[in-house]
Formats: sequence, structure tokens, C-alpha cells
Amino acid sequence: MSFEDYFANSTEDLSETTITEQKSRSVNIHGILWPFLYTVLIIVANFLSLIAFFIEKRLRAYNNYFIINLTILDFLTGLFLIPTVVHTHIGYYPFSQDICKVISGLRLGILNASNLAVVVICADRHQATYDPINHFISRNKRMAVIKNIIPWIVSVVFWFLYTTIPEFIIDFDNDRHCIRWYTLRTLPGIIPFIALFYLPFTIIAVLYFRIVAKIQATLGGKNVEKRFAMKDAKKGKITAELPHDDMTSAVSTATINIDLSSDNFDQQIMRKNVNAANNAKKTTINRETATEMSKATRTLLFIVVAFVVSWLPQSIMILIYSIEPVLIIPGLPRPARLFIGWMPFLNSLLNPIAYAVSQPLFRSTIFNMFLCRRRM
Repeated sequence: MSFEDYFANSTEDLSETTITEQKSRSVNIHGILWPFLYTVLIIVANFLSLIAFFIEKRLRAYNNYFIINLTILDFLTGLFLIPTVVHTHIGYYPFSQDICKVISGLRLGILNASNLAVVVICADRHQATYDPINHFISRNKRMAVIKNIIPWIVSVVFWFLYTTIPEFIIDFDNDRHCIRWYTLRTLPGIIPFIALFYLPFTIIAVLYFRIVAKIQATLGGKNVEKRFAMKDAKKGKITAELPHDDMTSAVSTATINIDLSSDNFDQQIMRKNVNAANNAKKTTINRETATEMSKATRTLLFIVVAFVVSWLPQSIMILIYSIEPVLIIPGLPRPARLFIGWMPFLNSLLNPIAYAVSQPLFRSTIFNMFLCRRRM
């Protein structure tokens, strides 16, 4: 039995002596109730999210196209969990080996695409933070669709080349538990979790910490400017830094002192305010508003936290199990193995919750759907 089956299904090889035990387990309602409810919650939560995006046009902004893509992937993840629920309950894979080969490639491709979609969201936020003008100019529906297609293509192609096609070529025996060929060896068995978690996690961590560092540096700069402005106002003067060119290279900065009692002080202040307003208007046109950036960054935070919390426990356990199974098997009961095995799919349930927490419009749309009220 593969290490993935050990955690996800916790089933044993069937034999003449275990048939009775498997049959008795199949009548146990608890063997199907919780996995079934878990899967239904994932499907329903993401389906409601898709309906919300469909009926509320204001939710279909550029940033939310990435959320819609992630929602579709999480919805499909829930659908592909149905065979796993049946497998966990009856103790063997319910379909043929050919279907197993194809479904395995699709399921892992969708699951990997969901994780890579988080990477794409981080990359888009990174560009918006470090290159806001070009990001704003280039962002449109077409660009969002192109960026969202990338995780699908990369993931499905990789997993079909790594899982499905090799199994058909060598006519691999998937057994009654739909095991994959790479689970029979240590190194090929670790590579999938590098693709599913460790590689996306590394990229997400680097991008997200760079985003946070940039935002903190920007906020820190604004605070410094405010303190200097307040200090100069108390002194009764306005300070300005003059740009230097070749003619004034000997002078780095200069301070212009304006007497508050001067007759033309009001005119100078008015001109300064008009220029500042014009500059602010141009800046706003060429980049995201502060509200858009704040909402997108807050949504990203919840998505990243959900990703790490859901995937980290099993990724660590699988890594240990691949190196030395004895370190995991003796003291880990079946309920614990099932809990750890199902945790990665928690990500698909937490994501819709993250949207509702971080976006008031999304939350109100869902609320109005339950109350059967039309949006105002």
C-alpha cells in the first residue's frame, strides 16, 4: 500500500481473513458520515461562491477573477473527492484501473492547479506592489484569463506526464486501492509533494514577505513625511527640496523659508494645493486605489494562511513516512491518519470562508442569497 493511501484512506489489503471485517466496517455509518459531510461542505461552499460572483457584477473586478478561478478549482476538488469518500468507506477503489489512471491524473492536476493559483495571486499582488503603474495599465479581463489559465495547463500536463501516461505505457497494476506507480519508490514518491506543496509554498513565502516588506516601507515613509510636515508647520515655515542638475550639482538641497505674514503666502499655498491635487489625481488614475489594494492584500493573507494550515501537517508527515515509515506507523491510530490525510482538502473549504471574511460585498451577497433578497 502506498503512503498516500496510508494517510488518505487508511485501508488494508483485502484477503480471505479480512473480508468479514471489511463488510462489518461498511455498515458503520461513521465510516461514511464525516467524509461525506466534509465533501458536501466543500462542494456547496464553492458552488455558492460561484453563484455570488455570477449574480453580483460588482464582484467581477480584475482582482476577483483570480478568486473565481480558485473557486472553480476548489469546486472541482470537491467533486473529485467523491470516489475517495467511497474508497475510504468500502476499503477499495470503486472503479476500474483505467478510470483510476485517468482520474488520478485529473485529481492531482486540479489539486496542484489550486495551489499554483495561490502562487499566481501572490505574483499579481507582487507586481501591483512593486510596479503599480504598469500593473494597472496592463490589467484587464484578457490578462486575468491568461494568468489564470497558466496553473491549469502546467498542472494537468505535469500530472498526466508523471502519473497517467507512464502507467498506461508500462501497464501498471493499480491494485484494488488505485495506487500510483511512483508511490512504490521513495524519491519518485517525494517529488509529487514537492510539486503540490513545497515548491508553491517556497514561492508564496518569498513573494508574500516581499509584499509585506514593501507595504511596511511605504507606510513608514508616509509616517516620516507626516512628522516632518507637522514639525515644519509648528516652526511657521514650509520646506522644500530643490532638484539639482548639472548647473546646480554643487548644491544638493535648499530650504525655502516663507514668512507666514507675507502677502503672497496664500497664493503660494493655493498653487501648492492645486499641484498636489493634480499629482494625486494622476497617481490615482495610473494605479490601484488604496481601498482596492487593501482589500486584495487582506484577501491574499487569508488565502495564504489557509493554504499553509491545510497542507503543512500532511506534507511533514508524508516526508517522514517516505524516509522512515517506522517513525509514523506504530503510534498513529486510524482516525489520526484519516484526519491528516483529509487536511489538505480543508484548503478548498477555507478559501470561500476567506472571501467572506475579507470582502464585505461578497459576504452581503451570500447573506442576501440565503434571505432571497435582491441586491440594492
